Amino acid sequence: MLTNRSSEALAGWAIALFSAVLIVLLFHKMAPQNAPWTFAINIPDTPVRGALEPSGEVITPTGDHNFVHAASAVETPDGVLAFWYRALYEGAANAEIVSARFDGARWSKPRVVTDSARVSGDIAMTIKSLANPVPFRRSDKEIWLFFAASRLSGWATCEIELVRSLDNGETWGPAERIYASPFLNLSHLTKSTPFLFTDGRIGLPVYQEMNRKFPVLLVLNQDGKVVDRRRIGGGGKVGYQPMIVPTGPSTAIVFVRRLRHASPHKILMSRTDDGGKSWTPPAPIDLPNPSGPISAIRYDASHILMAFNDDPETERNITLALTDLEGKTFRRVGVVARTDNMLKKSNVAYPFLISSASGQYDVVYSRPMGTINHVRVSSAWIEHGAQSPAAQQ
Repeated sequence: MLTNRSSEALAGWAIALFSAVLIVLLFHKMAPQNAPWTFAINIPDTPVRGALEPSGEVITPTGDHNFVHAASAVETPDGVLAFWYRALYEGAANAEIVSARFDGARWSKPRVVTDSARVSGDIAMTIKSLANPVPFRRSDKEIWLFFAASRLSGWATCEIELVRSLDNGETWGPAERIYASPFLNLSHLTKSTPFLFTDGRIGLPVYQEMNRKFPVLLVLNQDGKVVDRRRIGGGGKVGYQPMIVPTGPSTAIVFVRRLRHASPHKILMSRTDDGGKSWTPPAPIDLPNPSGPISAIRYDASHILMAFNDDPETERNITLALTDLEGKTFRRVGVVARTDNMLKKSNVAYPFLISSASGQYDVVYSRPMGTINHVRVSSAWIEHGAQSPAAQQ
């Protein structure tokens, strides 16, 4: 006859065994089956065209006193669709993910994509706040929008959600949970543009927030389910908010936002030569950064175009630069946004860069006084700036 102590011991072992089996099954479910680790490379056509002066405007309406931040954008058949999150303050309850359209002449009024209450109902779990929407064009009409959703106070309690639109962002379906980890699915956030593998799988750059911030590559199948997860840069506190740019079938570079307390005050970069299965430790490159995120896209057959805060201490400007595909040489193109010296806390932050048409580029960003802003530049402006000695200073 078993004693109470023996029964408790057996129960403990049973729970431990069940937990171990569950973890093994979850990892097995996440593991891809003979999937090729090769990137789908799309080299853009980049004719030299367009105006030699940038154009820009404020997206958010006058009088909106909400906290607005982390803008992103995606091209549409008739222009650009931008997203951001807004709330009473950063991390406040009842946050919203909103969008606005640009037809080439003016921005529409913002529309709510989803909010904390709706997401809570969709996933049957209480969500406090939302942040960092990141769009991905799935097909000619379908857009996926990933974003972070915090369960409690602080971004360390986030998980990633996905909403889908089948009509280029006019309407949106319910939120779906992205299972980034089998361990409580906690503390993962979005920030950077997804990309494709040759078999249709989707690479989603994310980052871990709790305790040790580090960058992660999630691999999703064509239905949006996580099938693999790769940590970028090995162990330790190495940075966060990775921006991955595939450069060849099996090669890519990733720009990593440095930790605020880390030195030197430069952008970090990592590489892969096996399709994203493994990554080198992030190392500083010859571009300063005040611990702000980097946005980058493929520019042409031999260059990457990047947007970043070009200062070691403050987010006083947003600069565009061209780099070679190995990230070894850099040439500044020009500044697309600056702080207003007449205003306090006028930093320009969180640039997000896209190509909305051949030879046409759009940057959306935020200012702490409560606006989301947009700048459009042309390939003619980029080529002119790349040849200008003044742009390198």
